[in-house]
Amino acid sequence: MRLTQEIDYSFRIVSFLAQNEDKVLGAPLISEKLKVPERFTLRILRKLNLAGITGAKRGAYGGYYLKEAKENINLYDIILAVNGPIEINRCLHSEDPFCSRNQPEQYGSCRFHTKLEGLQDTIINAFKDSKITDFI
Repeated sequence: MRLTQEIDYSFRIVSFLAQNEDKVLGAPLISEKLKVPERFTLRILRKLNLAGITGAKRGAYGGYYLKEAKENINLYDIILAVNGPIEINRCLHSEDPFCSRNQPEQYGSCRFHTKLEGLQDTIINAFKDSKITDFI
């Protein structure tokens, strides 16, 4: 598992919007202030909009704003919106788990699987416990 540059930018964009929660901000301004390339800014904002974390207003005074209350946004919400769920190993993939050691009827009996699942839960919970307001 690796937190990508896109995730880092996403954290910064949501934090910036949270600092300016009563304003509608244009992507060029967000990009300039945060030193995030504008194409990344737009791509990230699109994903955040689809997840319901941010909203967009069209028109001459359009831009982006937090749609969700900043107190309710955690880092895991942002990761989910931009990258999807955290899965530290293929055997923990929610839709198509795979373990070359065990047959499907024995799924979950692997000691590595059990340990990795606990570690993954710990990581996810740490991100869920980290609110965006902690970074303003």
